[in-house]
Amino acid sequence: MSLVNVFKSSLFKTTTLTAAINATETPPQRIAQLGLFEEQGVPTTSVVIERKNSRLDIAPVLPRGADPTPMKDPTRQGIPLVIPHVPVRDRLMADELQDVREFGSEDQMVGIESARDEKLQTMDDTLTVTEEYHRLGAIQGLILDKDGSVLLDLYDEFEVTEPAAIEIDLDRTGWTAEKSGLLRAQFSGLRTQMRQILGNKPVRGVWAPCGEDLYEQVANHPEVRETYLATMEAKDLRGDPSESFVYGGVIWEKYPGYGDVEMDADECRFIPMGIPGLFISRYAPAPWFSAVNRKGLPRYAMATLDPTGEKYIDLEGQTNGLHICTRPEALIPGRLK
Repeated sequence: MSLVNVFKSSLFKTTTLTAAINATETPPQRIAQLGLFEEQGVPTTSVVIERKNSRLDIAPVLPRGADPTPMKDPTRQGIPLVIPHVPVRDRLMADELQDVREFGSEDQMVGIESARDEKLQTMDDTLTVTEEYHRLGAIQGLILDKDGSVLLDLYDEFEVTEPAAIEIDLDRTGWTAEKSGLLRAQFSGLRTQMRQILGNKPVRGVWAPCGEDLYEQVANHPEVRETYLATMEAKDLRGDPSESFVYGGVIWEKYPGYGDVEMDADECRFIPMGIPGLFISRYAPAPWFSAVNRKGLPRYAMATLDPTGEKYIDLEGQTNGLHICTRPEALIPGRLK
């Protein structure tokens, strides 16, 4: 079977490749596991985020027949954001199909499909890590590119101020059991602060992804030590591999990052949980005729045959996703004092 015939087979149609890369079994990263971001495809390459600035007022008691208190129209603000385009490429060489060309036609196509899927899996792994990197930035209000340059500063875009960081005091000097509660008190007002920022929306929980140093120091503080040990023992029995515990109304978790995808070692971020629309992912269509003006998918893939038709097939995978927090002023930083 010539490379041209391989390329013309259904295995390398754009629709087949796109379905295949969306079906790869790449393990989800931590933020994806939590289901924090609400995902949706859009038929455009940019979106407008509408923020409605309004507050609840108390209506005065008036005499019967008096003119009712007029309602104030909320101030609406539309913020346009361009959806990032992240393409990657791999190449399937003719030599890589050498060992499967001598089999019968059915086995031959199975071997070719396996070689194709290995390339798609590698590309999807890269795109999944990239997506986690952008989401990790989104929960901190600052989304960076691979080189560290700023893609999106959510505080600037939404014209809000980043909350003051909670300076976590872990001083153990003179600590006794009678003084227990001093550490817990540092976080007791978190939910109230978040609820007020979010216009009285109920905050169902607070998640604190932590850098390694901060997590270890909080976890090993004598005030939380017994609770932490009991929690970890229970997690071990359940076979739960994550490192986390609950204390002071906060779910503390050592963020399982690596390389560039990690929290700063001495910092954490307090994240309100259970707020609809707080974190969103919007996927744009690929810049291909087969995708334009259709709702975007999380992944796309296509193939291109080399000019000679004999040497290689180029595979391109891409994601076009915008991952943001719509109320970044509710993301409260924490750091070691």
